[in-house]
Amino acid sequence: MTQIKIIVIGAGVTGITTALLLKQKGYENVKVVAKHVPGDMDIQYTSPYAGAHWRTMAPNNNPMLQKLDAISYRQFLKIAENSNLLDTGVMVVPSYDYYQTLSPDRTDPWFKSLVKDFNFLNEKDELPEGAKIGHYYITVLINSPVYLKWLETKFKELGGTIEQKIIRDIKVFADQNKDVDVLINCTGLGSKYMGGVKDKALYPTRGQTLVVKAPHVKRTLSYVGDHGLTYVIPRSDGTVILGGTCDENDSNPFSDEDTNRRILAFTKKLCPELYQNGEPEIVAYNVGLRPTRKGGPRFENDIIHTKKGRKVLVTHAYGHGGFGFQSSWGSAEYTVDLMERGVNKMNGAKL
Repeated sequence: MTQIKIIVIGAGVTGITTALLLKQKGYENVKVVAKHVPGDMDIQYTSPYAGAHWRTMAPNNNPMLQKLDAISYRQFLKIAENSNLLDTGVMVVPSYDYYQTLSPDRTDPWFKSLVKDFNFLNEKDELPEGAKIGHYYITVLINSPVYLKWLETKFKELGGTIEQKIIRDIKVFADQNKDVDVLINCTGLGSKYMGGVKDKALYPTRGQTLVVKAPHVKRTLSYVGDHGLTYVIPRSDGTVILGGTCDENDSNPFSDEDTNRRILAFTKKLCPELYQNGEPEIVAYNVGLRPTRKGGPRFENDIIHTKKGRKVLVTHAYGHGGFGFQSSWGSAEYTVDLMERGVNKMNGAKL
């Protein structure tokens, strides 16, 4: 099976991680084809705009998403411990997550036995104004543009190749690549528009952030309240991501000034040390579109019958919304396993 020809469509964090995992598992012929590749900055290319950090969004009643996040947490810790921070952009820091209301997911979170040094924050002197409960634990932060380039480098070191190309129709693409055996569709929001897929369950969730210089901030904080989610996420280069918004079905690419003022006000209250040396310098205003999907991410096998009668397996892995990075290694493992089951079934082997 390791000699089959595989093309991964999409070079976001899900696509590149899946491609790298395939090479690590010994698959010889793996190629990534994508409109945007690491190093690009475009609103249609979600991954480089991510914060990003590990802060699970998997609820207590969803063991599958929990597994994806758990696998990824452990793998990111390994990357941070065994690789150079400047190369990977992955660093380990304390995390403080605060919540304005109580729920079982917050009073008895599934991940409390997974993460390092978990503790509840519930004393008045441990909580910001309005918060009812908080979580402290050790997490990982990911400088997304740096990390994407690191994934790309690792993939190429193992013999993987990347081609920058627009794919408008997955069936036409399968016809054009006469020797391909498997297509892995990791196009995110692109699957809403790509011919042969056009998933109507996908929709954009707009996120607006600011990037400031604050190299002294060495912890990440988040607050979920009436106003939505506020977060402070340091990066390996001394900058800090301040956010944010979750505007469903909104694809406006422009940064809104009122929203920026609100983000600055909320994050100043949440993380006063941002201002210990005066007003932090704003270095960027970012807007990204999360690939959200009704019903959650799609992991599914499909078969394309080409015009010349060949069967091409398509393994879909997209629609992760705002948790693409923190579930990326678990998603890659699940996707590769799903692909292998699909190949076995297509070849008439037992599952």
